[in-house]
Amino acid sequence: MYYIKDAKVRRMTDFDGAPCAEVGVLPGAVGDLPLLVYIVEDRREDGYEIVRILTNDADESSDWFDNNMHNAFEDVTASAFPGSVVMSPEDERFKFQRELLMFGNLKKELEQRFRAYL
Repeated sequence: MYYIKDAKVRRMTDFDGAPCAEVGVLPGAVGDLPLLVYIVEDRREDGYEIVRILTNDADESSDWFDNNMHNAFEDVTASAFPGSVVMSPEDERFKFQRELLMFGNLKKELEQRFRAYL
């Protein structure tokens, strides 16, 4: 399971023509990579749904300007939640999404950003 140390909405963008929030997530466990999580509005799941997850394995000391020129970003949407003996991949994904939305004021910020984006 991925433990969240910090999460912030970085910007609004589009995903397949729908408004989408790009959320930067910093890991709380040593060895986990920072994530970019793309979230769209969804009336079925707590109001939001994760549609894409990227890892960023760039070294912050040499990539302080956060570019993608060297392919540091990897799409891990399909493999981010492998499941375990205790939880299915779907349960892991749902738990991560729920914990992310409950982190700090993230859900409130998402509501404001989506409202302003329209």
